[in-house]
Amino acid sequence: MSKRVTVIGSGISSLSAASFLGKAGYDVTIIEKNTTIGGRARQFKVDGFTFDMGPSWYWMPQVFENFYQQFGKTASDFYNLKRLDPSYRVFWKDDSHTDIPSNLEELKNWFEALETGSSEKLESFLKDAEIKYKVG
Repeated sequence: MSKRVTVIGSGISSLSAASFLGKAGYDVTIIEKNTTIGGRARQFKVDGFTFDMGPSWYWMPQVFENFYQQFGKTASDFYNLKRLDPSYRVFWKDDSHTDIPSNLEELKNWFEALETGSSEKLESFLKDAEIKYKVG
């Protein structure tokens, strides 16, 4: 008789834990309150629009690659990434919209057009984020 375990929720961390438990021989049951899996990485669709319920960017691809490699797979076995341009579109109440560019220089110019000096603040923020990312 195999050991049984129940994982509550189906976000990325829960699915990862369930995968490793299954690999270790456990009989895994996942319980999810929503109609779709993914936790904050899921989508909500209404009236022809798709809304990300959480992350809008694909951060730390090496973490995903490391996970898949432990199961003899790669990320490209499951999905292909495509850079979007614009990165995303913001719709306003008056039916207008704003496109957020994916190119860093265009993004800095976009910020600068909104507020003088903000492109430097964005650059500083990104440098701080890079340091935190590398340090851990």
